[in-house]
Amino acid sequence: MANKIYLVTHGETPLDKQGRIHGQRVDAPLSLTGTMRAKQMARKLANKDIDCIYCSPLKRAKQTAYIIGQRIGAKVEPRDELLPWDVARMSGAKVASIRPVLDFFSSRPDRKVPGGESKNEFLSRYKGFMQEMKRDAKKMNLAIVGHSQHSLGLDHVLHGGDAAKVPMVGGESGEVRTFSV
Repeated sequence: MANKIYLVTHGETPLDKQGRIHGQRVDAPLSLTGTMRAKQMARKLANKDIDCIYCSPLKRAKQTAYIIGQRIGAKVEPRDELLPWDVARMSGAKVASIRPVLDFFSSRPDRKVPGGESKNEFLSRYKGFMQEMKRDAKKMNLAIVGHSQHSLGLDHVLHGGDAAKVPMVGGESGEVRTFSV
């Protein structure tokens, strides 16, 4: 039987309710709704025999991971490779007001956001991490708690394709995706 990787998007934060982008530079905690959703995800993952949870080092992902880890008895390991796309000073801005700028850099994946990183730098970091996780998952079931960009970019990271077409904004907080290794 193949082992599984469970890709979890952190729970809701106050910024989600306000329509703001997080990025790396705004380290928002979970909202009450986000905490409740993390507890629901923990119940959903309780019987999956997950041995380890890797997570982004940002509060919202760590809080989600520790809530799940406590429920299922798995260790939690923060990993810098799971930081979201560094959109520099746009972190914390209303998505609607910066959408054209985000779309500009997203459609030009080699161009760095001034003071931040390019979309390809983010995707490359994530791809390297996922290659490591696929090797680890041959020995055990894993959970990864990250950001919506990880869920949105998963198919590209696993199968390739045009990076310019990978959406970088959107997705659902509290989403769980499963794939076999």
